[in-house]
Amino acid sequence: MSLKVAVVGVRGVGKFHAQWYAKEGCEVVAFVSSRPETLTQNEKALKSVVPNFQGRGYINLRDMLETEKPDAISVCSPHHLHADHCLEALSRGVHVLCEKPLVWFGPDMLDEALEQARKVANLAEERNLRFAVNTQYVAAVPHLLQIWDEQGLPKIPEQVTLTMEAKVRDRDTSGVSLWIDLAPHPLSILLALFPEAELDLDSLIFEEGADSLTAHFIVRHQTHQIPTTVQVRRHSGELERSVSWGEFKVKFLPCVGEDGVYRIQLDWSRERRTTEDFMQISIRKFVRSISGEGTPLCDAKMALRQMEWLIALTRKYLTMRRW
Repeated sequence: MSLKVAVVGVRGVGKFHAQWYAKEGCEVVAFVSSRPETLTQNEKALKSVVPNFQGRGYINLRDMLETEKPDAISVCSPHHLHADHCLEALSRGVHVLCEKPLVWFGPDMLDEALEQARKVANLAEERNLRFAVNTQYVAAVPHLLQIWDEQGLPKIPEQVTLTMEAKVRDRDTSGVSLWIDLAPHPLSILLALFPEAELDLDSLIFEEGADSLTAHFIVRHQTHQIPTTVQVRRHSGELERSVSWGEFKVKFLPCVGEDGVYRIQLDWSRERRTTEDFMQISIRKFVRSISGEGTPLCDAKMALRQMEWLIALTRKYLTMRRW
């Protein structure tokens, strides 16, 4: 029997959650909108990627959970609502995949964000439910490790640089908002590469541009100190999303196959390797984890560490800006 899933917020990235759920054989039974007047628009957006959608739209998460009783939901609502929506679903025995960042209330509520993130992770553990954050670029890590091995690169790099760029939009264009929106992806990659690593916050330096923010810091891994750079940026040109192991760079390029399915190409030194879309992999691993097959890409433990790193770096950035 297929899993029954629902999506909270479908006009943006949420509709792609629904698309991949459907492709993975799940039944998309419902969506939740923020206002009654957006129900029709949101249903149209959802049906653009899931043409056979026969479910219902709701404006209240609790009503949807009580009526539809889904097995799992994706939380793709605005950042400040993530914690409430995750806790509501988990408290009712529903597995949750949450968009990044897990929690964010603004630069003046960093401690509150961490507290809520811990509540979400702890509740999932207490209820023995699958919880994950959709930092889907973690799916690149096995491919990166294989490529680096094929190239004869060292297991520990002299330095690592992670770049995450996105299209310009009305919000999240600079400073803290830009960092909070885009940095969870590279931070999750770092945590997947170096699971036991620690941040050296004393080494942290930020470089800020009108549409970019770059953090330089040391990651302590075993007996190694690895100089690390995380670059996030929004612009209207060709986007770069990449990881550099020393001087060796692997880029992630979007592509659409002859079958019309979205995929990712890993590009390096005039070579390319095509893999499934990272979000598809994230959705699949989440779905399979519910059936007891493995774990999500970014499970509750990694999601919490990701939040701890994100908040620690943000706190230091805000302190440095006040100098």
